[in-house]
Amino acid sequence: MIKKSKLFLVAGALLFVHHPIQASVDTFLSHKIDLQVSVRGKVVDERGSPVQGATVLVVGTSTSVVTDSDGSFSLQAKLGDQVRITYLGYQDVMRRVEGTEMTVTMSGNNQSLDEVIVVGYGTTTRRSVVGAVDQINAKAIENRPVANTMQALQGASPSLNIQQRSMDPNSNTMNINIRGISTLNSNAPLVVIDGLITDVGALNKLNPMDIENVSVLKDAGTAAIYGSRSANGVVLVTTKSGKRNQRPRVNLSSLVGAQDPQILFNPVQGYQNATLKNLALTNVGKDPEFTPDQIQDLYNNRDVEQWNYDQIMKTALQQNHNVTVSGGGESSTYLFSGGFLDQRSNFVGNNDYGIKRYNLRSNMSTEYGIFKLNTIVSYARNNGLSSTASNAIINSSRIPPYYYYRMQADNGRYLINNALTDQNPLAELRDGGYIKSDNDFFNANVALDVRLMDGLKLRGVFGADINADHRFIRRIQVPLYAIADAERPSVNVNSTRNTEDFNEKRTLLNYQLLLDYNKTFGNHELKGLFGATNESETSRINEIKYRFTDPILGTPTTGTEFDPSSRSSLDGTREINITSLIGRLNYAYAQRYFLEVTARYDGSSRFARAYRWGFFPSVSAGWRISEESFMQAYNERVGDLKLRASYGVLGNQDMDPYQFLTRYEPFNNSYGFNNTAVSGAGFRIGTDDLQWERTNNFNMGVDASFLQNRLTASFDYFHKLTSEILLTPSIPSVFGTVLNKKNIGKMKNQGWELVLAYNMRTGEAQHSFAANVGDTYNEVTYFEGKEQFSETDRIRKIIREGLPVNSYYGYRVQGYFQNMQEIETAALPVGTSSSDLQPGDVRYIDRNNDGVIDSKDRFVLGHGFPRVTFGFTYDLKFKNFDFSMFWQGVGKRDMMVRGELVEPFHENYSFAIYQHQLDYWTPTNTDAAWPRLTAAGSASTSNNYQMESDIYLFDGRYARLKNLQVGYSLPQSWSNRLHLQRARIFANAQNLLTLSMNSWIDPESSEFDGNMGGSANSARNYPTLKYYGLGLDIQF
Repeated sequence: MIKKSKLFLVAGALLFVHHPIQASVDTFLSHKIDLQVSVRGKVVDERGSPVQGATVLVVGTSTSVVTDSDGSFSLQAKLGDQVRITYLGYQDVMRRVEGTEMTVTMSGNNQSLDEVIVVGYGTTTRRSVVGAVDQINAKAIENRPVANTMQALQGASPSLNIQQRSMDPNSNTMNINIRGISTLNSNAPLVVIDGLITDVGALNKLNPMDIENVSVLKDAGTAAIYGSRSANGVVLVTTKSGKRNQRPRVNLSSLVGAQDPQILFNPVQGYQNATLKNLALTNVGKDPEFTPDQIQDLYNNRDVEQWNYDQIMKTALQQNHNVTVSGGGESSTYLFSGGFLDQRSNFVGNNDYGIKRYNLRSNMSTEYGIFKLNTIVSYARNNGLSSTASNAIINSSRIPPYYYYRMQADNGRYLINNALTDQNPLAELRDGGYIKSDNDFFNANVALDVRLMDGLKLRGVFGADINADHRFIRRIQVPLYAIADAERPSVNVNSTRNTEDFNEKRTLLNYQLLLDYNKTFGNHELKGLFGATNESETSRINEIKYRFTDPILGTPTTGTEFDPSSRSSLDGTREINITSLIGRLNYAYAQRYFLEVTARYDGSSRFARAYRWGFFPSVSAGWRISEESFMQAYNERVGDLKLRASYGVLGNQDMDPYQFLTRYEPFNNSYGFNNTAVSGAGFRIGTDDLQWERTNNFNMGVDASFLQNRLTASFDYFHKLTSEILLTPSIPSVFGTVLNKKNIGKMKNQGWELVLAYNMRTGEAQHSFAANVGDTYNEVTYFEGKEQFSETDRIRKIIREGLPVNSYYGYRVQGYFQNMQEIETAALPVGTSSSDLQPGDVRYIDRNNDGVIDSKDRFVLGHGFPRVTFGFTYDLKFKNFDFSMFWQGVGKRDMMVRGELVEPFHENYSFAIYQHQLDYWTPTNTDAAWPRLTAAGSASTSNNYQMESDIYLFDGRYARLKNLQVGYSLPQSWSNRLHLQRARIFANAQNLLTLSMNSWIDPESSEFDGNMGGSANSARNYPTLKYYGLGLDIQF
């Protein structure tokens, strides 16, 4: 009894003190967790080998160490702290500090193999890809000071050739092709944005900051699903979307900077220009133009002279601002974005010259039961304003920097001079009129998925692109004066006062019905895609041109009269329709063997009924050798190794519609009779047996990873044979019309590509290297008529069996004559005698040794298409700092340069000589780069510069530091105090450095034609811009 009483007393006491005791225990444990301890540990891989260089970080603090050669580490932490262990090539590991000892095992990182790759009408993984596809992620595109997506993609993928012929903000003169030239028609790739087929121009309306990734489909295995339009490859763009179970997230980014035009060629000083002009004249027996006193006067005023080119260009502002709001719940996601680009022109004149682009985009998805609805809506508006002075650059560069050659007098009048007697670039830029353009682009994409059963899904898609383009051109008459105080102007710029009003509306509707199957049976994986699609395009163009009779009126108003005989109009409607059946079957065994079969059956309204349908199949196979048992012993060195190959037939239908019909076409221009506008019409005979162009495409490649996936490599070889090429037959001019195209050509295109990537860590610095290089070579194998010539200024291009498309064709320079004896014994051009030439003039190779230079002595001189294209990226992360640089270039190209950049005082159009032309032949400089100086109209000048020779050809290789970026991210603790998720500031520079064989010309900004191989470079185009800017990224 006494024992029971004691027991109850103890129990009561315990109940009474229960809460105080519990509080004491919690306090004790709390003190224990706050206790700082020294943690010693070791990091090993799956085989137990030490991992040297792994970073061990105490989460939420700045405490971190790096493992030594034994994989060991030691650091101070608190019990209960989280520790993150990271190392390139391995998966991150999180561990909780529960004592003073810790052993960590890291597993190899196969995330790169699990990377989702976007392909036609679906996705796959990197490990399963058996075709040639490159995927460019958002990181390679974001925060670059580019005006459009094509600029951002330049150099990002091997054999994705992108060249911008002009940096003018209002110019869209960019060429793009994949793997070179495969046809004598358009080589532009097919563009697909969020699953809907569109045109290449849509890339320039897309905000680069809205892009999640870009897939470049290069071979038949990946591109055949697009059938008749995939012969030139496919560019698949996927835009960003929200994430499930993510709270609302706001991203703000701004980039503001200055663009400085790079004028690479420079004039000599005024007195030098006058002296050398005299020399050019006297060298051909003419009187000098300048007296010694005039030259002395120019020398005395050399410090006040200005080059006119410098007076029409300026530094300009560029700004880019973007905002994105995204998030999602259990069954829905959303993303809304807005962007604003303002790129000012570098031309003087109207401060509003340039382009403004506004972008709005929404991407929403919701899932309910077996249904999933995804809706993407976007709108883009471009507002552009530019001058009508299309020749401002070349005209201003032709004027020598004589101090008295001013473009504007002190009283404001615009002046002419002996160099430009009827032009004034400054007058045209400021008061000579304008080109106003506005473009509205609307896109809607609605997709409904219905899950019919496990692994089987039905998908219906409707898409619409509506593009409205308007351009108004107004040329305003401006008087020019010979002297500032003249009573009357000597001439007027834009005296015709022409006005043009252009409108185009284009609607593209897209319908898709797809059945998608995906099922795994043990080691067997089966996927299938079957469906039907339809695309219809309608476009309407109308344009009117007329000349106002009022000489000073700047804009049209009610009651304004115009000259009836000047009126011309254009009105046209085009309708195109294509219907397709598609199918794809994928089989994989144990993620080791892969087989894919694809087919598309297309019917296009571009062809007559009997030839309307085409069948385009492909087959692909892959073998992951690394999964075989005999490769297991090499796993430490080789992480993944896959062989793949594909073969298929692709199509090209890129031609004007209705060519199978005989058509009557009104003339674009009209004729005036008795002050009455009279029009006319012509006819064009149709070709009713037109067929698809067909490209037989073979590709084989290998993908490999080494050093725990720190080093990855991919190599591809491809061969394309295109037949039934659509060409316009040659007929006698007396026939009175032009025939439509026929299937009368064949050509081949082959090449290789290599992609390398390497990641490494040194201490707390993380390095990433990525390089790509590719080369292509094309050859015409059949051409009806055997050969065809075209001429660009002073050089010919030839299409001939056995040669690349549009090879340069002309005479080959053998140096310069050194004495009269050489001239008297050499073969000379037809019509030229030895008395016409002098030492220092050009000597040509007599190819057939017949003693005369004629058409039989021409050589194939080269080819303008860029070969051995490459890109290189280096990224560095060190603590909160980051650094990246991107190089892009061409390793092989023959570049044609024309006009005044080669010929001093060019054909009397130019009165200038430039500094790079000073190495000319003289009796004391016989090993010169250029011929002797001669005046236009002389026999020597005709011999030296008008013979279609390789004097105009130069080495077009270059490497350009395309982008350089340095950034700093605020420490997370600072961001938290500011209620931010992330904050980063950065400096950005574009086109900082160019390494080339010719410092006086930009090898990229040539008048290059991506469809026809090459053209000339004359520095007439808007110059390349060097950019410096500051940016800010904020997320909250």
